[in-house]
Amino acid sequence: MPTPSTDHKEKLVSRTVPLRSWRGLSDTTLAALLLLLAWTTYANSLTNGFVYDDRQQILQNPYVTSWKFLPQIFGTTVWSFVGQAGMTNYYRPLMTLSFLLLWKIFGPIPVGFHLFSLVLHSAVVLLVFFVGGRLFNDVRIGWLAALVFAVHPVHTEAVAWIASITDLEMTLFFLFGFWIFSSAPRLNWRNHLSLGAAFSLALLSKEPALMLLPLGIFFEFFLRANHNQTSAPKKLRRCSALILVAIAYLALRIALFGKLAPVLQHPQIGWSGAIYSAFASISEYFRLLIWPTGLSAFHVFHASLSLWNFEVLAGLCIFLASLLVMLFTLRRSPAISFCIAWIGFTLAPVLNARWMAANVVAERYLYLPSAGFCWLAAALAVWVWDTALKLRMATRVFRMASAAFLMAVIAMSILSTIRRNRVWASDFTLYTRTLETDPDADIIRSNLAGVYFEQGDLTRAEEEWKRALAGKPDNVLTMNALGVLYSKEKRYNEASAMFQRAIATKPLWGEAHYNYAILLHEKHDEPAAMKEFQKAIKLSPLSSEAHLWYGKALLDDGRMKEAEMELQRSLELRPSAAGWSSLADLYIEMGRNREAESALQRLLRDNPYDGEAHLRLARLFESTGQREGARKEYEAVLTTDPRNQEALAALARLKR
Repeated sequence: MPTPSTDHKEKLVSRTVPLRSWRGLSDTTLAALLLLLAWTTYANSLTNGFVYDDRQQILQNPYVTSWKFLPQIFGTTVWSFVGQAGMTNYYRPLMTLSFLLLWKIFGPIPVGFHLFSLVLHSAVVLLVFFVGGRLFNDVRIGWLAALVFAVHPVHTEAVAWIASITDLEMTLFFLFGFWIFSSAPRLNWRNHLSLGAAFSLALLSKEPALMLLPLGIFFEFFLRANHNQTSAPKKLRRCSALILVAIAYLALRIALFGKLAPVLQHPQIGWSGAIYSAFASISEYFRLLIWPTGLSAFHVFHASLSLWNFEVLAGLCIFLASLLVMLFTLRRSPAISFCIAWIGFTLAPVLNARWMAANVVAERYLYLPSAGFCWLAAALAVWVWDTALKLRMATRVFRMASAAFLMAVIAMSILSTIRRNRVWASDFTLYTRTLETDPDADIIRSNLAGVYFEQGDLTRAEEEWKRALAGKPDNVLTMNALGVLYSKEKRYNEASAMFQRAIATKPLWGEAHYNYAILLHEKHDEPAAMKEFQKAIKLSPLSSEAHLWYGKALLDDGRMKEAEMELQRSLELRPSAAGWSSLADLYIEMGRNREAESALQRLLRDNPYDGEAHLRLARLFESTGQREGARKEYEAVLTTDPRNQEALAALARLKR
């Protein structure tokens, strides 16, 4: 790796002019080429649907449908909408706010959400280009790094999965904040204000953004121009915006949640196991960056309990080697040292398995750290090229071979990413492909069973759920799902056992309570059913499903006023065909025909081909003497069911 001259070091961070052109190409042209490649690589992701957590985070999340939930978005954790069981370490209000804005623009149409992810990725690619060029004072390094970043297959999860918007937004504001911090030789109040805003937005996107502070300090002490002639207090004053925002963010988390990380995700792992597992994770992340094969939506985690595990030793060697190279290049080539620090600092927050979710190793976690990797790879490529030129080794054959190699790598990366994008097209493809690489991913197997259940293949669903529960006996989602399946098949004793097991395992989870209540209601055990419904509402007050089923049970029990309140609350949280239909039933039974008519028309506005709803509205119109309205509704029934005898008979009757 080259050792920059003293002049180069001075230029490294003090450039305020635009980056030089490269072989006659302007920055605009180079940026346009990057955008073209990024959009070519990810264009097919625009046709993907909502998958995996998208369904719950968007389609079942009341926060993303109404501005009235802004206090909850900014004042609670990202899963708080599910109720008391939603306690987590994740505070990411910018994600939910983005979903709210996108919902207001596109509604429940996934293409708009995917388009937003692609726009974010494109902006990040450009920032990798410009930041890398300034960091090394070499436009070639910035452009090559951005080229690799734009098409690297390991980024597929972050870009093609809507719920990974957190990584895209964090990286965008992280890079933008660093761009502001590094670009100005002297930081004035405008720079500090802009830097503080960018850092705040990054932190509101995802927790690892906190690492901009140590990276900024590292930059200030070792890379900033004339850093050797600047006192430590002055360096820290330049970092004051970062320090103040970091302190405010940590104080906010403590104020909102009582501590920085209120939930210990893997309490069974001791600190020694967490350290060994961290080194094993480092080796896996290194492999994914260098050789991105075996990509998976769920890398099954097994805690490492010994130093002598191969993955642990490999990770330890990578860590020590990186540390030595960083120290060796700190004075000789500080940009190289900084890139290594970038990877280390931004990856560090996800290496503690005790705090992480079930999938401790995830490809989306590499999105921000990989910027440092891409800068390093580009710097190495440029160094090899420049060395060959100096030694007069860059013959025509060498140049052609180098160009061919680069084009082959980029082409293979683009094709691999395009193929990988289609894996995220639907739940079925995602889960089946994930189980091919990670057959022990019991959570994914449970999700696949849910797809079979929705398709009506109850036998296959039961097989997969049983297998998933055998692999992960504490998975309450699987227990609850089996309970629902057994209820559907009238296997009430087995269903009751599953619901009770789920409730005992996770008593604060409202969904198991209301599904158990539905079962009790079907068995006509009304006192017990109402008790479980009330528990569900208390535990999950924002669950439209809980309010809906409680309202239907109250309606069946003749408790009209209470039923109306619950059904209306359900519709406030999430309008649904079932909710409007039940409310129409209630109004018809109470003789409130005008309100029943309004409820049915609201149902049909969202479901214009619902023949049963048209039939019910036609009956209502006919009963109230609205013959023309009844005729139109009966005709609407025949558009989807031409042989409907009731509609045919009614039309004949209305013609008399």
